[in-house]
Amino acid sequence: MTSAFIGSSVKTTKGPLVAGTLVETVAAISRWGNQPSSEDVEEMIRDSALARHASLVKHLENKLAQAKGKLKKSEKDLAKVQENLEPTELPTDLETISDEERFLFRKIGLSMKPYLFLGRRGVFDGTIENMHLHWKYRELVKIIVERKGIAQVKHIAISLEAESGGVLVSVDRTTKGYAIIVYRGKNYMRPRAMRPENLLTRRQALARSVELQRYEALKHHITDLQERIELVTSELEEMEADKKSEVYKALYSKFDDASILNEDEEGEEEPILKVQYPNSEEDKLEDVPVYDSS
Repeated sequence: MTSAFIGSSVKTTKGPLVAGTLVETVAAISRWGNQPSSEDVEEMIRDSALARHASLVKHLENKLAQAKGKLKKSEKDLAKVQENLEPTELPTDLETISDEERFLFRKIGLSMKPYLFLGRRGVFDGTIENMHLHWKYRELVKIIVERKGIAQVKHIAISLEAESGGVLVSVDRTTKGYAIIVYRGKNYMRPRAMRPENLLTRRQALARSVELQRYEALKHHITDLQERIELVTSELEEMEADKKSEVYKALYSKFDDASILNEDEEGEEEPILKVQYPNSEEDKLEDVPVYDSS
């Protein structure tokens, strides 16, 4: 009984075994084709690289379009923030000081311990108010500006002189940053409203600083994207030119082989070659004296 049960539980295969036989090999070759040659592998690698470069160019162009849209939005936001800003023009009848007075005021101003720090907000109504509060006890005020270029510092100095009504003495480079010395003038009278209404408030000045930072970052990003697109496009054109030259070389070799065959084998039909071609305020800023006190 045991042997009969074991014999009945074993299932026998009815069809022939084809694993590892010639039949299986012929079926696989007929279905999947022969293995590609080294020239075919190189061509596939070249086509893959071309497709990858083309997709990269398209991706960078999409990012460039998005960045330009963000730049336009940033320009609108910046213009909206600066609606309340009406800078005062520099008067023509400014009080002048002699060279001896300028030298003395500069020396006294640099040796002063109290100073005003001008941060990322730039010149706003609170800055002018603090200048008038300093002039209440002393004739000079020293403003420290850091992380700015010399052209920006000169522009800030001219703006402080125009908004406060004082006399700009000098702009010096120190260890803490750029020091702007402003003299209040001989006929100084403190105004009733020390906060000018034509300048931005503290909150508006911070919003302007943020928008300016975003605007400059977007401009730099757009320039970088344009350079990358030009580089990748030039590489793509070189690769396409190399591929086209390889196709022409293969075509010429086929023509040479065909001519040899025609000369050697007379009476036979000429081979037909099917070749597929590839688809193809400046003056004012210069007058500001700058010294290096570091």
